[in-house]
Amino acid sequence: MKSITPKNLKLYIVGLVMFSIFAGLSAAQFHSYLFESRGLGGFQIGLLLMMAQIAAIVSPLIQVPLIRHFHGPRLPLIFMLLGASIALFLLPYLHTFSAFLILFTLFSFCAASVFPLNAAFTFDAMRDLGHSSFFYIRTIGTIGFMVGCLISLFFPRLAQLPLLYKGFSFALFVALILVLFGYGTGRKIQNAYSAPGFKGTLSLLKSGVTLKLLLLLGWMNFANVLAIGVQGNYLIHRWNEGQGSISLAWVISTSCEIPLMIICALMLKRFGLKLVLALGIFGTVVKLVGLAYASTINQYYLALTMHGCFYSGALTGFSIYLDRHYDPDDRASLQTISGVFYSGIPCALAGLSSGWIWHHHGLQAVYTISGALSIPAALYGFWLLQKNDLNKKAIPSKTVQASKA
Repeated sequence: MKSITPKNLKLYIVGLVMFSIFAGLSAAQFHSYLFESRGLGGFQIGLLLMMAQIAAIVSPLIQVPLIRHFHGPRLPLIFMLLGASIALFLLPYLHTFSAFLILFTLFSFCAASVFPLNAAFTFDAMRDLGHSSFFYIRTIGTIGFMVGCLISLFFPRLAQLPLLYKGFSFALFVALILVLFGYGTGRKIQNAYSAPGFKGTLSLLKSGVTLKLLLLLGWMNFANVLAIGVQGNYLIHRWNEGQGSISLAWVISTSCEIPLMIICALMLKRFGLKLVLALGIFGTVVKLVGLAYASTINQYYLALTMHGCFYSGALTGFSIYLDRHYDPDDRASLQTISGVFYSGIPCALAGLSSGWIWHHHGLQAVYTISGALSIPAALYGFWLLQKNDLNKKAIPSKTVQASKA
């Protein structure tokens, strides 16, 4: 039997943290449904989704000075996990728009930084294992999300939502305990001011192909969130399916994402990062067009099998791109701030847009527009990958040092 070394133990803990975070944040499948069940209308739900994403934009901006102050991402990650866990526990007990606005915004503020902070810490823990190994650890996160959805299938009644949210909250609390006592301190930035500040981080993101990749991912994420932000409501209204169909849809999505993560890991080793990103772009446009034109619920579920392409190929691929192309002290801030542009701003706009379109034109129109927007995004993405060499370092080291604020 293989002995457990300190190095192996750390990897096990990293995997458990990834699993617990994704299991806790699988609560996302129910947010819009929870709001509607409390009497909120489509436009109010859209406002909540928008304000939550505005908080998600602000959060990474605050994480940069925190990373500098605490010499790394570990303590900021602990604070964000604590806030997200408490907010999830309380969320299903609210009944007014104003209460939801405050608490859901707080939850989103914390949750928005959990992924990039944990990614930065995970990359550091796996530094000597190669970037393809990150896909395998990230797969454990997808399994955690799927397990959260599978458990949700056994709680199909609206009255059971508070119990589900307690479970999601507990999963985030488990991740917090593991980070607090199991991770160790990680690689510290020896001099806090050797890490780039906000202006320095922005200057790095504006370099070379990085900005173009951010614009592409933001465009595709806008189209993606238009659809998935109101997915639970769409399933209930379009096909008169019950609460269980919300979880079933996410089980299908995440179960298919697991092999996609493994495929991306193998593709990265054999063919390089460019093909991984291309798979993410292609799969996303197939999914969104398929959802828009699905005439039966089974066709809708079939399109969802491509859901993981965006997260495994596009977003995880971009995280690896940042980790490959920038200096070690820059990476935590870059992973955090980049989320503002590929997730925060696009998702805020998508949240408001989906609510407005739903209110004025119905839920089907949300999906039609989502599918239509994905096609030019994919064409631009393929052109961008063809024109750029992703193996080149994004910015010379001397320029990196000069740009730090």
